Amino acid sequence: MTSKTLPDFWESSNLLFNRLLENEIVEVQQLFLGSRYMNQWDGNEYDPRYIERCYFSGEVPPEGEKENYRIFTIKSKENKKILGIISLYHGYTTIDSTYIVFMYIDTELQGRGYGKEAEAQLCKELIHVGYKYIRANIAVKNWPAIRFWTKAGFNGISGIYGDKVHSESTFANIELIKTL
Repeated sequence: MTSKTLPDFWESSNLLFNRLLENEIVEVQQLFLGSRYMNQWDGNEYDPRYIERCYFSGEVPPEGEKENYRIFTIKSKENKKILGIISLYHGYTTIDSTYIVFMYIDTELQGRGYGKEAEAQLCKELIHVGYKYIRANIAVKNWPAIRFWTKAGFNGISGIYGDKVHSESTFANIELIKTL
């Protein structure tokens, strides 16, 4: 079943959010390359075709539909430069919930408030479309992300998944939820 989705374009005070265009895939994949440091926390391998795969196939849950998946660029209003990306799946795990698949701001630009502004505007847009909850799945070892999302009001835990024992070679994720 296709869920309500965000429009292809929306904006905040300083940022523009556009659905990823095919001619932006290479540039956005290069930006995504900067997020490789997170692999030490989530145990995933870097995928050099991740953005292309997301654009053409989406990153959907089991039995999910590509129509419910969206990937957006986050651009500066001032100079139109791509600062980051955010991808979402609408209607997962419940019909009134949106799932943040991935959000990343260029490493050199982190700490300047872009992520906070992007998250706040995303919540406003989701409320406008009629969603009640937003979820994010975070690697337990990714302390910067846990701090970011909990500060943003993602204070409910809807699940912990992965390895049950902590070690250098084990990995787990925590799913955080925010009521909109």
